[in-house]
Amino acid sequence: MSRRSLLVATLIALLLPGALLAHLMWNDAGRAVFAETPPLPREVGPWRATLQRRLADDVLEMIDPDSHIMQLYEAPGRTPIWLYLGVYAGRAGYGKSAHDPEVCYPSQGWEILKSESLAVPLGNSATLRTKHLEAHRGSAKEVVLYWFQPAKRWPAPDAGEQLMRVLDAVSGRPQYAFVRLSGPTDGGAAAKRDLAEFAERIALPIRVFVDNEDEALLPAEEHGHT
Repeated sequence: MSRRSLLVATLIALLLPGALLAHLMWNDAGRAVFAETPPLPREVGPWRATLQRRLADDVLEMIDPDSHIMQLYEAPGRTPIWLYLGVYAGRAGYGKSAHDPEVCYPSQGWEILKSESLAVPLGNSATLRTKHLEAHRGSAKEVVLYWFQPAKRWPAPDAGEQLMRVLDAVSGRPQYAFVRLSGPTDGGAAAKRDLAEFAERIALPIRVFVDNEDEALLPAEEHGHT
């Protein structure tokens, strides 16, 4: 373990009692913000929403989001993109969470071919920190881009995000969204570019929803493309 990782782990361990207290103090009133299906734009750049699905009951039982939506976006000549958004209010007694695709994809028979961090510029000084995966199952190949969107800020880089999530909980902001973009790929770079562009365009609307604020209230330097 590197010195930086050890430091982060130590700080998290020291802060966990405070995080637990914050969770216990966060009652079911916090769920009201996310009681309904998250709103998503019908159009994201050249992509337009064409289909919506609900997760299977057994999957919902495992990940237990406060609300979620799964929507297909299509555009002529571009990668069709499934957007899954699961929102968690950080309620009292909270014991379930979104599953990291790097873990759940192999459990469903997919082999991870590539895994890397990907920084998506949002304009001005803002950057969206995401994870990019490429996987296959038989002849099917898929590219995935995902991130965990906290309230009031953009995700921090790598291990720093773990510490920031603890600090968010202690500060009374335990809510977050798990965002996953996925689409078919032939192994070329086009699908990865399409998912990155889609992420750039959808990041701010999702952040606004999780923040429970109007977009106009966000600092100007945090505005990306919409």
